[in-house]
Parts: sequence; C-alpha cells; structure tokens
Amino acid sequence: MKKQEIQAKLIAQHQDLMDYLGALSDEALHQQKEGKWSALQNLDHLLKSLQIVNGAINKPSFLLRRMFGKPNRPARSYDQLVQRYQEKSAQATAKAPERFAARQSKELKPQEVMAAYEKEIQKFFKFVRKVKDRKLDGTLVPHPLLGKLLMRELLYFMHFHTGHHFKAIKISAS
Repeated sequence: MKKQEIQAKLIAQHQDLMDYLGALSDEALHQQKEGKWSALQNLDHLLKSLQIVNGAINKPSFLLRRMFGKPNRPARSYDQLVQRYQEKSAQATAKAPERFAARQSKELKPQEVMAAYEKEIQKFFKFVRKVKDRKLDGTLVPHPLLGKLLMRELLYFMHFHTGHHFKAIKISAS
C-alpha cells in the first residue's frame, strides 16, 4: 500500500473515531460491559500506544538501525500483517502489556484524554506526512507481540489497532 493511501485511511479513521467519541455522553464514555474496557479506556490505551510509537518513529534512522538492525525482507502487505497479528495474539494472552494498559475509567477525564490523544495523533500524522518511503521500508522498530516491524508495517498496524479498538468502543458505548 502506498504511503498516501495508508495516510488517507489513518486520517479518515481518526476523524470517524473522534466524531463518534464526541457524540457520546460522559456516561457512555465510562460505560463498561462484561468487564471490558470503557470507550474512554480504549482511547487511553490508544493514547499510550501512540505516545510510545511517536517516541520511536521520530528517532533518527541511523540510531534505529543501530538499535534494531536492518531489514532482511520486504514489507508485509496490510493483510499479511493483520494475519500475523491474529496468529500471534491467538498464541499469547490477549492482554496489553502493563505500559499500554488503560487506567481505571473513573480516573479518566474525557476532555483531557481526548485532547491528549488529539495532540499525539497530530504528531503521528506529521511524521507520516514527512517520512520518506526509504525510511518506511528500510527501518525496523520493535513491537511487543510481533517483534521487529518495518515502519511501513507499523503504519498498517496502527490502522488495524485503532480499528480494533474503535469496534470495542462501539460495543462498550452501545
């Protein structure tokens, strides 16, 4: 998938997510079903994920290559990445590592979480706009479940991951 295509998908997905969340009452944002995360907890998890991703992707390529090596394969397609994630998550416990875990819903203030998420997603979009294909296809970054991913695969994962949590948000808020 070309960078412009994934960029457009990420931006559209973000707009849909924020429109949906903005239409929910505070009660719906905090509502939990069957012990699952609330809509706000899902957003808090996405925020934490973005903060870590932004910290990694904005490092210089030479430093990332020194830390994680050089790719020895071409980028997987979006569908291949999703399939790999589903296989790996089926083998592991589907619980987020502690540093990605959402805080208790009652501790979260909707406007603060949404504003912090908006700030982080704009940093991410700035990176996506400016990054060259060479960096996307020639730089590895770590993922807690999938191991080393090419940056292009990380963009795919961010789209898939957000979609996964958007579905969970819709379930929790209904």
